[in-house]
Amino acid sequence: MSPRELRDDRAGGRDWLAPGFIAAMPQLDDPNFRRTVVLLLRHDEDGALGLVINRPVPLSVGELCRSQEIAYQGPDDLPVFGGGPVQGESHLLVLHGDAPLHPGGSEDEVEIAPGVFLVTAREGLEALALRGGSRLRCFLGYSGWGAGQLERELAEGTWVPLEASDEFVFSPDPERVWERALRRGGIDPFTLVPGGPPS
Repeated sequence: MSPRELRDDRAGGRDWLAPGFIAAMPQLDDPNFRRTVVLLLRHDEDGALGLVINRPVPLSVGELCRSQEIAYQGPDDLPVFGGGPVQGESHLLVLHGDAPLHPGGSEDEVEIAPGVFLVTAREGLEALALRGGSRLRCFLGYSGWGAGQLERELAEGTWVPLEASDEFVFSPDPERVWERALRRGGIDPFTLVPGGPPS
Protein backbone atom coordinates (compact mmCIF):
# COMPACT_ATOMS: atom_id res chain seq x y z
CA MET A 1 0.00 0.00 0.00
CA SER A 2 1.33 3.42 -0.96
CA PRO A 3 1.20 6.49 1.31
CA ARG A 4 -1.43 8.00 -0.98
CA GLU A 5 -3.65 4.89 -0.79
CA LEU A 6 -3.32 4.83 2.98
CA ARG A 7 -4.24 8.51 3.22
CA ASP A 8 -7.26 7.98 0.97
CA ASP A 9 -8.34 4.99 3.06
CA ARG A 10 -8.13 6.99 6.28
CA ALA A 11 -10.11 9.82 4.76
CA GLY A 12 -13.07 7.44 4.61
CA GLY A 13 -12.96 7.06 8.38
CA ARG A 14 -12.93 3.29 8.09
CA ASP A 15 -9.89 2.18 10.01
CA TRP A 16 -10.33 0.76 13.51
CA LEU A 17 -7.18 -0.31 15.35
CA ALA A 18 -4.89 1.37 12.83
CA PRO A 19 -2.65 3.04 13.52
CA GLY A 20 -1.75 0.88 16.47
CA PHE A 21 0.17 -2.17 17.57
CA ILE A 22 -0.96 -5.70 18.09
CA ALA A 23 1.34 -7.88 20.19
CA ALA A 24 1.19 -11.66 19.89
CA MET A 25 0.14 -13.48 23.02
CA PRO A 26 2.62 -16.15 24.17
CA GLN A 27 0.34 -19.01 23.12
CA LEU A 28 0.43 -17.90 19.46
CA ASP A 29 2.69 -20.53 17.88
CA ASP A 30 2.30 -19.60 14.21
CA PRO A 31 5.97 -19.30 13.14
CA ASN A 32 5.11 -16.21 11.09
CA PHE A 33 3.95 -14.33 14.18
CA ARG A 34 5.39 -16.01 17.27
CA ARG A 35 6.57 -13.31 19.71
CA THR A 36 5.96 -10.49 17.26
CA VAL A 37 4.66 -6.95 17.48
CA VAL A 38 2.83 -5.69 14.39
CA LEU A 39 2.32 -2.04 13.49
CA LEU A 40 -1.10 -1.89 11.82
CA LEU A 41 -1.11 0.48 8.87
CA ARG A 42 -4.71 -0.24 7.94
CA HIS A 43 -7.67 -1.98 9.60
CA ASP A 44 -11.20 -1.79 8.25
CA GLU A 45 -14.08 -3.95 7.12
CA ASP A 46 -11.99 -5.24 4.21
CA GLY A 47 -9.21 -6.59 6.42
CA ALA A 48 -5.95 -5.40 7.91
CA LEU A 49 -2.39 -4.73 6.82
CA GLY A 50 0.67 -4.26 9.00
CA LEU A 51 4.40 -4.67 9.53
CA VAL A 52 6.19 -6.92 12.02
CA ILE A 53 8.56 -4.45 13.69
CA ASN A 54 10.74 -6.78 15.76
CA ARG A 55 12.04 -9.45 13.38
CA PRO A 56 15.41 -8.49 11.83
CA VAL A 57 16.56 -10.50 8.83
CA PRO A 58 20.20 -11.27 7.92
CA LEU A 59 20.51 -8.23 5.70
CA SER A 60 21.61 -4.69 6.53
CA VAL A 61 20.15 -1.48 5.13
CA GLY A 62 23.59 -0.75 3.65
CA GLU A 63 23.60 -4.07 1.81
CA LEU A 64 20.04 -3.49 0.62
CA CYS A 65 20.93 -0.02 -0.68
CA ARG A 66 24.04 -1.25 -2.45
CA SER A 67 22.01 -3.99 -4.14
CA GLN A 68 19.65 -1.29 -5.42
CA GLU A 69 22.51 1.09 -6.35
CA ILE A 70 21.37 3.62 -3.74
CA ALA A 71 24.00 5.78 -2.01
CA TYR A 72 23.91 5.10 1.75
CA GLN A 73 25.42 7.20 4.55
CA GLY A 74 23.86 5.49 7.58
CA PRO A 75 25.06 3.02 10.23
CA ASP A 76 26.64 -0.14 8.81
CA ASP A 77 24.80 -2.44 11.19
CA LEU A 78 21.25 -1.09 10.75
CA PRO A 79 19.13 -4.19 10.03
CA VAL A 80 16.38 -4.80 7.53
CA PHE A 81 13.22 -6.33 9.00
CA GLY A 82 10.85 -9.03 7.82
CA GLY A 83 7.51 -7.22 7.75
CA GLY A 84 5.50 -10.41 7.34
CA PRO A 85 4.90 -13.46 5.21
CA VAL A 86 3.25 -11.68 2.25
CA GLN A 87 5.57 -10.87 -0.67
CA GLY A 88 8.62 -11.16 1.57
CA GLU A 89 11.03 -11.41 -1.34
CA SER A 90 9.76 -8.53 -3.43
CA HIS A 91 7.76 -5.94 -1.48
CA LEU A 92 9.69 -3.14 0.26
CA LEU A 93 8.11 -0.68 2.70
CA VAL A 94 10.07 2.11 4.40
CA LEU A 95 9.38 3.91 7.69
CA HIS A 96 11.38 6.72 9.25
CA GLY A 97 11.26 8.78 12.42
CA ASP A 98 13.15 11.90 11.44
CA ALA A 99 11.84 15.22 10.16
CA PRO A 100 9.41 14.79 7.25
CA LEU A 101 10.98 14.60 3.81
CA HIS A 102 8.16 16.85 2.59
CA PRO A 103 7.38 19.41 5.37
CA GLY A 104 4.62 20.95 3.27
CA GLY A 105 2.94 17.59 2.79
CA SER A 106 3.12 15.08 -0.04
CA GLU A 107 1.16 12.13 -1.34
CA ASP A 108 4.44 10.16 -1.18
CA GLU A 109 4.71 10.42 2.63
CA VAL A 110 2.19 9.94 5.42
CA GLU A 111 2.53 10.07 9.21
CA ILE A 112 1.32 6.65 10.37
CA ALA A 113 1.58 7.47 14.08
CA PRO A 114 3.22 10.34 15.97
CA GLY A 115 6.81 10.46 14.78
CA VAL A 116 6.46 7.51 12.36
CA PHE A 117 6.35 8.23 8.62
CA LEU A 118 5.69 5.86 5.71
CA VAL A 119 7.34 6.87 2.44
CA THR A 120 7.28 5.63 -1.14
CA ALA A 121 9.86 2.87 -1.02
CA ARG A 122 12.42 3.73 -3.71
CA GLU A 123 12.28 7.52 -3.65
CA GLY A 124 11.97 7.71 0.11
CA LEU A 125 14.80 5.29 0.71
CA GLU A 126 17.09 7.23 -1.62
CA ALA A 127 16.51 10.44 0.35
CA LEU A 128 16.70 8.80 3.77
CA ALA A 129 19.84 6.82 2.91
CA LEU A 130 21.63 10.09 2.23
CA ARG A 131 20.47 11.54 5.56
CA GLY A 132 22.31 8.75 7.36
CA GLY A 133 20.06 8.60 10.42
CA SER A 134 19.37 5.51 12.52
CA ARG A 135 15.59 6.11 12.76
CA LEU A 136 15.07 4.26 9.49
CA ARG A 137 13.34 0.91 9.06
CA CYS A 138 13.14 -1.07 5.85
CA PHE A 139 10.69 -3.97 5.71
CA LEU A 140 10.63 -6.82 3.24
CA GLY A 141 7.10 -8.15 2.98
CA TYR A 142 4.06 -7.32 5.07
CA SER A 143 1.35 -8.96 7.15
CA GLY A 144 -2.20 -9.18 5.91
CA TRP A 145 -5.59 -10.34 7.20
CA GLY A 146 -8.77 -10.85 5.21
CA ALA A 147 -12.14 -9.36 6.10
CA GLY A 148 -13.06 -10.31 9.67
CA GLN A 149 -9.95 -12.46 10.21
CA LEU A 150 -8.13 -10.17 12.63
CA GLU A 151 -11.35 -9.55 14.56
CA ARG A 152 -11.71 -13.31 15.07
CA GLU A 153 -8.11 -13.62 16.23
CA LEU A 154 -8.57 -10.72 18.66
CA ALA A 155 -11.73 -12.35 20.04
CA GLU A 156 -9.78 -15.58 20.56
CA GLY A 157 -7.19 -13.70 22.62
CA THR A 158 -4.39 -14.22 20.11
CA TRP A 159 -3.36 -10.56 20.06
CA VAL A 160 -3.21 -7.66 22.49
CA PRO A 161 -3.98 -4.26 20.93
CA LEU A 162 -1.75 -1.37 22.04
CA GLU A 163 -1.27 2.27 21.16
CA ALA A 164 1.37 2.87 18.49
CA SER A 165 4.68 4.30 19.66
CA ASP A 166 7.80 5.39 17.79
CA GLU A 167 9.74 4.08 20.79
CA PHE A 168 9.05 0.49 19.74
CA VAL A 169 9.24 1.02 15.98
CA PHE A 170 12.76 2.44 16.19
CA SER A 171 14.01 0.50 19.22
CA PRO A 172 17.75 -0.27 19.06
CA ASP A 173 16.96 -3.58 20.81
CA PRO A 174 14.24 -5.25 18.69
CA GLU A 175 14.71 -8.57 20.48
CA ARG A 176 13.12 -7.07 23.61
CA VAL A 177 10.28 -5.19 21.90
CA TRP A 178 7.78 -8.07 22.23
CA GLU A 179 8.33 -8.43 25.98
CA ARG A 180 8.25 -4.67 26.56
CA ALA A 181 5.09 -4.23 24.50
CA LEU A 182 3.20 -6.91 26.42
CA ARG A 183 4.35 -5.48 29.74
CA ARG A 184 3.07 -2.09 28.65
CA GLY A 185 -0.26 -3.83 28.06
CA GLY A 186 -0.20 -5.11 31.65
CA ILE A 187 0.89 -8.65 30.77
CA ASP A 188 3.95 -10.49 32.07
CA PRO A 189 4.61 -12.78 29.10
CA PHE A 190 6.77 -15.19 31.02
CA THR A 191 4.09 -16.08 33.54
CA LEU A 192 2.22 -17.54 30.53
CA VAL A 193 5.15 -19.34 28.89
CA PRO A 194 6.26 -22.78 30.17
CA GLY A 195 9.86 -22.53 31.34
CA GLY A 196 9.86 -18.74 31.70
CA PRO A 197 12.05 -16.31 29.76
CA PRO A 198 14.11 -17.50 26.81
CA SER A 199 17.75 -18.14 27.59
